[in-house]
Amino acid sequence: MIDSSVAIDRLRNPEGGLDRQALRQILPYGEAFLFVDEVTRLEPAKIEAIYRIPEAAPFIEAHFVGLPLMPGVLIGEGLAQAGTVMVRYNLEQHADKDLLAFQIESARFLSPAVPGDTLEYFVKLTKLRQRAARMEGEAFVGDRRVCKAELVLAIVDRQLLKAELTKPSEE
Repeated sequence: MIDSSVAIDRLRNPEGGLDRQALRQILPYGEAFLFVDEVTRLEPAKIEAIYRIPEAAPFIEAHFVGLPLMPGVLIGEGLAQAGTVMVRYNLEQHADKDLLAFQIESARFLSPAVPGDTLEYFVKLTKLRQRAARMEGEAFVGDRRVCKAELVLAIVDRQLLKAELTKPSEE
């Protein structure tokens, strides 16, 4: 992991975007759970990113057998992952933090997305506090809006979270 927006800036390609390899250094997810392929625009309060829905993946093959659709919850996850990159860009020592889904204030799935489609994510940061970030996002396939959501991500200290999760339960 890297530790500042300056370091994130160093991962940008000549066009100013971030490729999947750079995103793997920023987002703490394995390959199978990365729903952003590329960031095409990154500013402190705005991010644009894309995800190419694969023709075959376990989540595609298992979601509506015979009628493969991208699960709406994973489209929302892609919006949150794009938003996570943007929030990390704003945080000092972001490698010491984890961003967790805290609240989905609203989510509307307006149209399906299918294997072979390219999702375009547009996320705006509406409020950033020490312990939370609020954002609004939309996902499109071409001109067709497929999802609109308002999300809140909790910003937590990674070491404190690990300590809490590994603490013996009190019974």
